[in-house]
Amino acid sequence: MDRTTQWIVRKGALAVALYVAIVGGLDFMQYVIAALVWWPLAVNFWTVPAGSRWRATAPMEIPPTAAMTFDLAALGSMFLAHWYWTAFAYAAACGFAALFRGRAAS
Repeated sequence: MDRTTQWIVRKGALAVALYVAIVGGLDFMQYVIAALVWWPLAVNFWTVPAGSRWRATAPMEIPPTAAMTFDLAALGSMFLAHWYWTAFAYAAACGFAALFRGRAAS
């Protein structure tokens, strides 16, 4: 699976989980969403150091406006649901990913 398809699948799973949790009112989905958010944060956190062996081989080819639009919508829905720590982790994961992409490009 290429990186673009992986991004679409991962973000699609997050979008479906957010919809089911917020609109469907299923409280246990908050833990699924937290796992979908905190795992990439942890992976990206350990990927950023220069000596890490978990370097990506190629940058993703997602348009920045599409990624930013999805990220802002996800953050907005998490804040509306009062999941502040999960929203913070999602924003941090996106920041680490941007830092990682910047280092991979240079």
